[in-house]
Amino acid sequence: MKTRQLTKMEEYMKMFLEETSFYNEIVLPKTLTSFLPHFLSSWLRTTLCAFVIYPLTAFFCLNFWKRYASSSKGFEWMAENGWTRCYPRISNVGWISYVSYTLVYLVVVEFGIYWAHRLMHEIKPIYKYIHSPHHRYSKEVMLSPFAGWSGHPLDGALQETPYGIILMALPIHFTTFLALFLIEAVWGVIIHDRSDAKGWPIMGSNYHTVHHTSGHHNYGNYTILMDWLFGTLRHPKEKDTSNVQKLQ
Repeated sequence: MKTRQLTKMEEYMKMFLEETSFYNEIVLPKTLTSFLPHFLSSWLRTTLCAFVIYPLTAFFCLNFWKRYASSSKGFEWMAENGWTRCYPRISNVGWISYVSYTLVYLVVVEFGIYWAHRLMHEIKPIYKYIHSPHHRYSKEVMLSPFAGWSGHPLDGALQETPYGIILMALPIHFTTFLALFLIEAVWGVIIHDRSDAKGWPIMGSNYHTVHHTSGHHNYGNYTILMDWLFGTLRHPKEKDTSNVQKLQ
């Protein structure tokens, strides 16, 4: 039985390596990927994406690759070395389990990022030395999509910590995780654009603007559910006739 489990794990590891090797070969010449160690090839792939795609997309205020490139490789390495409960193929679990696992994962991620973000405000040394630079944008007029990734380098890393912890505890399809992590990076830009986004219970930019102007509310990630559950929710006021948003 132990030998059978070990063989299954080895098959999983092989599938993860095949998946990330495929991503590497999309970006890098095959001669280069065959010459470099796998980890270095993967690092080079994400770094090149950052430096090539970032200048192109920054013009459209989508500088999410900076964060994506800095962290996704670490999570890939964890999966490739068996540190997570990721599975390589949807067929490994079936569609019903795939959907169920993904929904549970999203809820737990929401919980984890809410508390990581909230504690960065409530633990004073962390706020002072790490998170406060991001909150230089404390007025609505100062916010823009570029504010999403401004701040201390450790800021994003601390808020990404729940991803690594959750990967070790909950099953998640590997490629779906990478896609969700990329969406997370895009989302960090979108919620700083000061648009009047609607659609309860989504944490639109109007709710996140309240977070920046108050500093003590709306810590959530994709939704306002955790803020509602833990008593930190503050709703934005409706725009007045002059189309200027007033916040509580």
